[in-house]
Amino acid sequence: MRSPLVLLCSLVIVACASTPPAGDGGSDGAVDAYTPSDANADAPHLCTPDCTAGQLCCPVALSYECVAPTAAGVCPLPDLSVDQGRASSSARVVWQYFAPTDCALVEECVVASGWRRLLRFDTFTPNVGTGDFRMGVPTAHPDLFQFSACHMHYHFNGYASYTLLDSTGATAATGHKQAFCLEDYEATTSTAPAAYDCTNQGISVGWGDLYGAYLDCQWIDVTDVAPGEYTIRIDINGGSAAATHLIPEISYDNNTANAHVTIPADNPAVDPLAACSPAINGVRDCGWLNAGTFTCTPGTTVTVGCGGSCGVGSCMGDSLLRVCPDSAPCGSHAALAQGDSECGGTAPNDCPGARFMCPLSAHYTLLTASYDYGVTTETCVPAAGATLL
Repeated sequence: MRSPLVLLCSLVIVACASTPPAGDGGSDGAVDAYTPSDANADAPHLCTPDCTAGQLCCPVALSYECVAPTAAGVCPLPDLSVDQGRASSSARVVWQYFAPTDCALVEECVVASGWRRLLRFDTFTPNVGTGDFRMGVPTAHPDLFQFSACHMHYHFNGYASYTLLDSTGATAATGHKQAFCLEDYEATTSTAPAAYDCTNQGISVGWGDLYGAYLDCQWIDVTDVAPGEYTIRIDINGGSAAATHLIPEISYDNNTANAHVTIPADNPAVDPLAACSPAINGVRDCGWLNAGTFTCTPGTTVTVGCGGSCGVGSCMGDSLLRVCPDSAPCGSHAALAQGDSECGGTAPNDCPGARFMCPLSAHYTLLTASYDYGVTTETCVPAAGATLL
């Protein structure tokens, strides 16, 4: 799964490097401090060798290159935007358990292990400009990318930040500085095939990068936030008002979106077996299946799982497992434990598992779900050292 890391430095796209002297801009992999107005003028001293007739020296990827101008005679540039409607419509609040070794804790997406209440939402950022946003191969730019040892891939540092605002505009909670694996995830206006992925990162014109609400760290921790009406402020590339930005764009006016959300009162009456409408992937309080009620010895530690390294049960594809107290299905707020990929397994199987203390009732109920809602090939058949009632 794609997931963020903490921002290490927060300068313009020169990142941790200094501004190159005139004539060296195309050789050290760093773009000089740049404003959109620069797109209207040739800057030959930044390209080596000099551009030929009919070309402009423009910011491309992480340096300046000689390229053909647009029909308007200026540099082709990306224009990244934020889909406010998608953020609002996808927002949901769930409880999730984090072990002390969880990647989300290691990467400071939550402040403590244990059960945390999360506001999850999508961040969709289409490129509506005239040029591709190209970042290239992460290993060639260690000053801008960081390798996640937990998630085993590279992230572009500091792409987005999240702030939860109350009705007065005051900050109620914040998400940490978000880093993305930027890629052509979903076409908006383009009919061309995807050109960028986590190996060669960027966003083509007419494509957008999606960080779905189901992804690790794509949330704001609202454990201590009171119920009520709030606004999620999403800032990408430094936001619309920042003095400096990581990525040169045509305009920064659309780099901030404000999405209305409701933080419900805790312990709502939910039916986890009900259908999801709209469809929701990942951790959720709908679209689960009841796998049965089991017995256990109160106070003892119970291990349940769906195969893989847990050695109990079996799974196909990517699936989820939830442990509920007593003899009835439960929502995330009442669960004893919840599993995603703890049991691992051989690709493409990503098997869930969990450990918990047997409740005083001596009963627990297991729920299973496909990680991708409605996908029938993602299944979990749990097993444990207990007797099915």
